Amino acid sequence: MALLGSIVGAIAGFVIGILLVEGIVQSHSGWTDVVPFALGVLGWLVGSALVRRRRDHPPGAHIAGPR
Repeated sequence: MALLGSIVGAIAGFVIGILLVEGIVQSHSGWTDVVPFALGVLGWLVGSALVRRRRDHPPGAHIAGPR
């Protein structure tokens, strides 16, 4: 599951990077080519971390059960 979350995060980061470069910056410099890949790597890390956190802390785990 962590692999799936990281792939989705990488794709989302890459798409956001492309939208930022094409929509906001609109510069034809060389550094703008790096932004989508950097956000893709960041998305990979965030996606895998969120899936691992969700796995380690299932919903309702903080609620005390009947005694």
